[in-house]
Amino acid sequence: NDNGNSKANAFPGDKAKSSGPTNEVIKVVNGIKHRRLGSSDIAVSEIGLGTQRWASADFNSPSQEDCMAFMDEAILKSGVNLLDTAEQYPIPSGGGAQEGDTEKLIGKWMRERKGSVKREDVVIATKI
Repeated sequence: NDNGNSKANAFPGDKAKSSGPTNEVIKVVNGIKHRRLGSSDIAVSEIGLGTQRWASADFNSPSQEDCMAFMDEAILKSGVNLLDTAEQYPIPSGGGAQEGDTEKLIGKWMRERKGSVKREDVVIATKI
């Protein structure tokens, strides 16, 4: 018995449990609790990956390669499944960066890792 700590059944697309109480801990992946979102069957990791400065032209923003590595580490290796973004990211935009570039970068990462990650494996929290 792995006490729910395996990578198997680690993502919200898994039907490990049917809908139930809001905020219920559904599983634990590499020590990270995944809680039920509302009364749905979507499990969201308690730790998320923020993306506000990704794809920005700002001097201290992470490179595209670094952002890809962040997602690889957090999502593919560590059990995080929540990405926090917004249609207006990156902040600051300008200097060649446009609003929406962060979401495009996330999409590129998902396309390039088609064999490793499915859309239903990641919870993308976006806002306007």
